[in-house]
Amino acid sequence: MVLAVLAALAGLTLLLWSSSSGSSLVGPPQGTWGTPSLGMPDLPAVTEAPSQQVGDGELREQDGRAVDWLLIGFLVMVVVVILMVLRMLLDRQRDEREPLGVEDDEELVALLEASGEDVRYRALAEGDPRNAVVACWVALEDAVRRSGLRQDLSETAAELTRRVLSRWDVDATAIRELSETYREARFSRHPVSEQQRDRAVAALERIHEDLRRRVLAEQARIAEQEAEARAAAGDGAGDGQTGASR
Repeated sequence: MVLAVLAALAGLTLLLWSSSSGSSLVGPPQGTWGTPSLGMPDLPAVTEAPSQQVGDGELREQDGRAVDWLLIGFLVMVVVVILMVLRMLLDRQRDEREPLGVEDDEELVALLEASGEDVRYRALAEGDPRNAVVACWVALEDAVRRSGLRQDLSETAAELTRRVLSRWDVDATAIRELSETYREARFSRHPVSEQQRDRAVAALERIHEDLRRRVLAEQARIAEQEAEARAAAGDGAGDGQTGASR
């Protein structure tokens, strides 16, 4: 992508230099074409008026300039699109590298509640299948919204929810199944079946289990750090007592 940006900038610079220098990159053909001889007698050459020749030259120059500006606009658009893609990739990598803090723990707790047993039971037992499927996904969106996570201007609520779930190592298949079932139930006119309700609840349950495993892993990591800190403190206290006895 970096090479593509540099190539586009080089082409843009060339076009701008060509336009500023008064010469067009796209001009009329310069070759000469011979006319076949048909055995006709030579006729006197008809010369155009100087004013007509000047006018034709100006028209050709204007056409060339117009094509140059069209190419410049196209290259500018390509550069802007590439830069936007690079920014999105950098933002995603930064989100993946950011350490998880207290705010993220609150976000994880909210997602666990939104995918918990109570939500899944209501989705199975209450309402029609369409509303149940929509409720499964909307519960996750509400949890993400309550966590206060910063949302990009180009992101929808569904895209933000998928990004947050991906940060917590949730199964991508479960996320895709639930989000696709939600979109079908939300925006389609055909009936939603009980099988679709069951698939949505099953996907929500898999999401909950993945989040729960992440919680257990975080708790184990914190417990290990606390044990190491206590061991280091105990070693320091033992060294101090040994020094005092000496």
